[in-house]
Formats: sequence, structure tokens, C-alpha cells
Amino acid sequence: MPLSNTKLIYHLDDDTEIHPPLAAICSKQLKLTYKAFTKIEDFLFAIKNKTPDLCIVDLNLAESLGAGFAVIQAIRNKFGGTMPIMVISRRSSAKDVSIALEVGASDFLPKPIDFSLFTEKMIYLLEGAEQNAFPFRKIVKPITGKLEFHLQPILIDEVYIHLKSKFYVLRSTRLILKHPLIKKIFDQEEVELEVHDCRPMEDGEAYSLRMIAKNPNEEYFDRLHRFLLTVV
Repeated sequence: MPLSNTKLIYHLDDDTEIHPPLAAICSKQLKLTYKAFTKIEDFLFAIKNKTPDLCIVDLNLAESLGAGFAVIQAIRNKFGGTMPIMVISRRSSAKDVSIALEVGASDFLPKPIDFSLFTEKMIYLLEGAEQNAFPFRKIVKPITGKLEFHLQPILIDEVYIHLKSKFYVLRSTRLILKHPLIKKIFDQEEVELEVHDCRPMEDGEAYSLRMIAKNPNEEYFDRLHRFLLTVV
């Protein structure tokens, strides 16, 4: 599914072998403008001069192990929460994924790269960035209570459970999920997850929720991984 060649992608990774295949996917398949960087200084200088539509960041860089976390924070400090940031890294433990999402990453993809999944995630992040955001107002005196509504599972990957919703749900909203699929994955009748993001689906009549544990641990990711192995 081609996007727009006016879309600019910046990729920071000192592993130069990864650049050519991703450049090919971005330019030939997705019709995006892709620029690769191996040094943090060059990457940040480029962002300062021209704002990209999406950033891809490795966590371990030559300057310092785990320097990617600081780069993500720098991007968020400059652009707020509007720019999609995808992490692609061999550092893929539960703690690394959790910290990356906490400091501002939009999504995570482990190395070695599943190129089909990379393509899907790129489309998802860039299409979501094109959607108009709703205006938000702070609720001074929130009303507490319980609300039950139906969600439809549509996709499961190594990090998230994707659900279809008729309602827009704010980021970080915690939901208690009950479904035979939840039982199969977590061996529990219900589990509490939170909304990582919520975006309109193509039909314009529903929303896609990406759900994740509040503080995901190794067991959370291991259960998703084991479930995926059973359905391959």
C-alpha cells in the first residue's frame, strides 16, 4: 500500500547493513523518502533543520549503549506527542520495551527484522499521524464509575493486543478485558490492560485500540509470544 513520497523518514542506526533493505521498502514499496544516519549528532542536526514525519531509532548506538532512549526523549521534548517514533533494536527484553514506550516510543520492532511486520507498522503509524486529533479539555471534577462496552479482537503481535471499538478511548485508559482469547493467552478470566493509542479505522465508523500492560514484564511478552507460536 503506497503512502506519499512527500513523507520523510529519518532512521538512526549505526548498523549500516540494516539501511539498504529498509530504504528499499520505504522508497519502492511505500513510496516514502528515507534518510539514514549513523551518528546521533547528524541525526539531531537533520531534525533541527527539517522535521520528518516519522523517526526510527536504535537503542544501542556507538556513542553509548542505550543512547537511543535519550534520543527518543529528545525527540519528544522537541515535538511533543505528535511524531511517530518506531524503535528497531536487538535490545528487546521486557524492560527495554517498557522503558522505550515510557520515554516516548510509539512502537517497537525487534531485530532481526520481520520486514512484512515493519511494512505494516509503518503504514499504521503514518496513517494514524494523518488523522485529525480531537480537542481535549481537562475534567476538573471527574465522575467515577463503571462502564461496560464490547470490543472485538482484531490482531495480536509481540507487544500489543489490537481491539476494535465503537468508541474513542483516551490513551492510558485502563480497561478490564474479558474474552475467551484473554483466557487462552493469560490463563485468567480477565486482565487489566491500558490503551497505548486509539485511531480511526478505514471505514471511519470504528476505532482501533492498541492495548498493553501498564508495566509490561517478561511474563506478559512471553505469554503473547507463546500464543503467537500456537497460531502460526
